This record gives sequence, C-alpha cells and structure tokens, in this order.
Amino acid sequence: MTTVLIVEDEDSLRETLSRFLTHEGYDVVAASSGYEALEVGFDTRPDVLITDWMLKNHIHGLHVSEVFQALHPRLNTILITGFPSRDLLEESDRCGVSRLLEKPFELKDLEDAVRDALSEPRVAQELGAEIAALAIGLDGEIQFASDRARDLMTSAGLAGVPRRFEEVIEGDALGLLRVAEGEWVEVRPRGKARRTWLLRSRVRPGRAGWLGVFCPLDEEQRRSDPRMRILLDVRSTTSARTIADPGPIVVIERDGVVRRLLVSQIERVGAICYPSDDLSSAIRLLEAEPRAETVMIDFALAGEAMGDWVRQVRAVRPRATIIGTGGMGAEADLLAHGVARVLRKPWRINDLLDAIEH
Repeated sequence: MTTVLIVEDEDSLRETLSRFLTHEGYDVVAASSGYEALEVGFDTRPDVLITDWMLKNHIHGLHVSEVFQALHPRLNTILITGFPSRDLLEESDRCGVSRLLEKPFELKDLEDAVRDALSEPRVAQELGAEIAALAIGLDGEIQFASDRARDLMTSAGLAGVPRRFEEVIEGDALGLLRVAEGEWVEVRPRGKARRTWLLRSRVRPGRAGWLGVFCPLDEEQRRSDPRMRILLDVRSTTSARTIADPGPIVVIERDGVVRRLLVSQIERVGAICYPSDDLSSAIRLLEAEPRAETVMIDFALAGEAMGDWVRQVRAVRPRATIIGTGGMGAEADLLAHGVARVLRKPWRINDLLDAIEH
C-alpha cells in the first residue's frame, strides 16, 4: 500500500487531510512538526511527503523536504502554503518539490497531486549529497538504514545490511554511540575495506534508541551540511553565537539575492526566517505566524512610507522588534519612526544578533 506522510501543525487540517487520504485507500501517517516528521520517517518509508511550509520548532516544510530527500532520494514532496511568493516558488523548485498547493484548496486538488506524484516516479536530483543515517534500538538492532548508509556499508565490504550496529563498526559500538551524542568521533567499519568514518548521534525523542549519522573521514566538511545539523538537531556549528529562540523572523527586502542571503544567515544561527518583498505579504505572514516578534525592513524599499510601514506592523504585532536595514537614510529619523535598531549595509551576523537580543 502507498504510504503518505502528512506534516501539518494545524490539528483540524491535519486530521481532515488524513481522513480523506485514508478513505481514498492510502496508508497515512501524520506529524504535527518537522522534527516529529523526521522521527516518523525512520519508522516508515513514505512514498509521498505532504508538508505545510510554515511549521513550528525552528524548521519549515522545505527543511523537512530537503532532509527527507537526503534520506529517500526518490521521495516526492507536495508543499502546502498560503503564501505562494516568487521566492518560495523558486526555492521549492531548487529543493525538488513536485507540486505546490496554495491554501485554500479542494481535497480533489490534493488527490490529483498525490496521484500525479505517484504516476511519475521521481528521479533522484542533485540536491546535495545523500546522508548516511541509521536508526538504532537500545539493544543495537538496526531499525532503519538510508540509501547512502547501505551504499557505504557495501563499499566497506559488509554483506548487505547487518541486523545489529555491532556488526557495522569495530569496538564498543553502543558505547561509541553514547560518546557521539556530544561530538563527532572516528570509527572503523568492519569489513575488508580498511576505512575510517566519522560518527555523530542523538537520542531519538519518544523512541528507545539513537539516530546515527556518519560519513567517510575524507568528507568531514559535510559535518556543516545544514541538513545534517537539522537531522541531528544541532542548532549551530558554524557560528560562535546563536539566537536564544526569538521566534520566526520576518524579513522585508527588495533585493532577491539579499533576501536569500538573509535567510541563510539567520537560519545558520538557530532561527527560522520568512522572507517577503513587500509589506502586504509580510503582514499576512505576521497574521499567520503569532510567534514572529522580529521584523526586518529594508528602509530603501519603504522609503518615505517607513513610518506608515512601522504602524501597520505594530497594528498586527504591537510588541514587535523592528530592525531597519539599508545603506542610506538618517538614523535619527528611522528611530523616530519606531525602528528599534538600524543596521547599515554591509552588516555582519553579529550585528544582527546584537539588534535582536537588545
């Protein structure tokens, strides 16, 4: 039976979609957050992923899709959103999303999207190297092995996929898993090929066991792969500072290149970012995401309407921290409009962290 994984944090919508697809004959599993979805994905191998874009807990639907495709390269993703911006469409294409459904949509549209995804088997795309991951029980039993993990074990000279982790690496396998919860450790795989791997692990919440991620020693640069950090729930490995959970950050910026750079920098230090190129879209994002308390506005885009933009943002989010960004404009005038902090381009990531924290 075809398995569909639904990731949606709105309870009523998740239940509606689950009931509908179950009635249509699919085996449906559901999750209310991105991290829960990743755990479910180790217990079952979905054929289709249906995920909302805006999710809780620091990762959104495209993050979930990217990680799943690193584990299941031929998985088809259907992205649901109420904000089909140009940026999101471009990013969805880059991430290999099969179909984007704009809310509100008819259930028939969802059925058609799932059927289309299944009728055209996905060809693995070059979206970044696949990730070698194992789900391992407390007794050492291997419960899940990604395609890349299977390939690495075969290349090491292991016959097929071993049943237990002790059959994969030399030494105290379970002890090494415990050590790897806090740091990357070097391990030697069993088998004829004498190689060294790097191993990192985490305890699986709500499950009895670990997730183990590994890569060959000569690919150690992959430890900073954002998908690897999401999978391991490591908020930041590339910055000395992180943000103490400010909630999602809404960015209003006219330059598409700058928007993408902002998203990358903000998410690298542990926050989630929703970009927009106009005020009306940003207001809709704020209305849909009550946790967003920080708004960055390109004051060259707002121009003389900056004061009005600030008032409209505060009408939706009275306690919002509003940060003005740009290369021109009198700082005193911007502060008089209610901007909490002004960042002059080019600014550094630590400048942004200071602005958010203070």
